[in-house]
Amino acid sequence: MPEKVLRELFFTECMVVKHMRVAVLCLFLLSVPFPLLPSQNPHSPIFNGSNAYEHLTAQTDFGPRPPGSDNLSLCRQYIVDTLETYNWTVTLQNFTYKDVDCVNIIGTWASEESSQYVFGAHYDTRPFADNDPDVNNRNEPVLGANDGASGVGVLLELAIALPIDIRSSVELVFFDAEDSGNIDGWDWIVGSTYYVDQLTPTRIDSINGMILVDMVGDANLRLPREGSSTQSLQDAVWDIATDLSHGDIFLEESGGSIIDDHRPFLLAGIPALDLIHTPFPWYWHTVEDTPDKCSAESLEVVGEVLEVFIVNQSTDFSTFTENGTFDVFLVALLVSPIVIVGIFILYRRK
Repeated sequence: MPEKVLRELFFTECMVVKHMRVAVLCLFLLSVPFPLLPSQNPHSPIFNGSNAYEHLTAQTDFGPRPPGSDNLSLCRQYIVDTLETYNWTVTLQNFTYKDVDCVNIIGTWASEESSQYVFGAHYDTRPFADNDPDVNNRNEPVLGANDGASGVGVLLELAIALPIDIRSSVELVFFDAEDSGNIDGWDWIVGSTYYVDQLTPTRIDSINGMILVDMVGDANLRLPREGSSTQSLQDAVWDIATDLSHGDIFLEESGGSIIDDHRPFLLAGIPALDLIHTPFPWYWHTVEDTPDKCSAESLEVVGEVLEVFIVNQSTDFSTFTENGTFDVFLVALLVSPIVIVGIFILYRRK
């Protein structure tokens, strides 16, 4: 083979290797998430745990609140009155399930189309304490201080604690019919499933994330990472908890996957996070789920983290996807061979 041809091939191969190295470097850079710069003006939360606890006890004062009950109707009116007192716009989303009239409560500050986030909690309680160790109590209803009232208490206090100028970025939703699963043929998470089913494709696309608060009032609160939640959204919340010195409650351990009100959002393609105490407290679905098991301090920890999260998102505009980094890397892998072949052809012509 002539020396000139050998030199040309050698030069071409060197250039291909060089540009392959550049391509690999680009792929690496694309696959590395860039950390967000810390806020220059960190928000100091004003969430009041004592107020949230008062909302908790106000609900339990109505007694057990299973779907379709008079007690739940009274509790619903309490939630509506509280939101309207704070100048939130309230919409009642009525639906019927197994001949029982149910109602989701939706609180918006402005048009719901402008709310990039949904904060949710269920406000119904389990009709029977079927997990009670005393068989004589298993036909009794559950008071639901932690499993129901705690999450509602956090959302109601957030309704007044959030800065006015960012309230339109979050929609507060109180789900009915969450906690009657496996009783008389009922499913779990009925209210949240109905809510998501009513969302238009446009509305689904406008929601950046959903955060559920469920059983967040225990005096010895522990919130491990729920297994089915969107990891990037979870990471953002856990980072805030660490910054606020709440890492002893927002734990860096797996809490398993829970069938809960965040699941319909995930199925619709909406990033979602479940904040839930696991393993479930010993009094879960028993007659012992009473206010004395809960504390204002635990409610305040959760409320502070959510308050700071929404304030941060009002200026950050982050989007949350389950595998966003992998998707970028995959696209780069698919495109890079084309780029390399193009470079090879270009230098062959030269």
